[in-house]
This record gives sequence, C-alpha cells and structure tokens, in this order.
Amino acid sequence: MSELEQKPRLPLKSVAGALLFTVFLGPVGLLYATALGGIIMILVGFVIISSKLWVPILLFWVMCCVISVLATNRYNKKLIK
Repeated sequence: MSELEQKPRLPLKSVAGALLFTVFLGPVGLLYATALGGIIMILVGFVIISSKLWVPILLFWVMCCVISVLATNRYNKKLIK
C-alpha cells in the first residue's frame, strides 16, 4: 500500500492526560481511558465514598489511577497493532 492508500488511524490516548484526569476527577476521569470501567468505578465509588472512611477512599482513588494507566496503555497497544 502506498502512503495515499493507507487507512486513517485513530489518535493515541495520552497516558499522562488519563492519569491527570483520574487524579483530579477520580472515577469520572477514568471515563477518558475506558468508558465501561469508568461507569463501573463510579457506581462502586458511591458505595465506598458513602462509608466515609479515609483508607478505603484513598485506596479506591489510587486503584482508579492504576486502572486508568493500564487501560490507556492497552488501548494504545491495540491501535498500534
């Protein structure tokens, strides 16, 4: 295939952007990386945040950040293939 015949490719998602969204917005920022994961974590977040305990909330927030980075990396690798 020549350069003119190549299919247009979707742009890659920014891992740094996904992490920043998730750090500041929590599970809502996770929607940038993965829509289904964001919706699930928002619903789980309602339960965890309503407990009003700091340790589970902090662990939940960190877990959202890790999921965001992993989901963005997986999305980018799938596009590169």
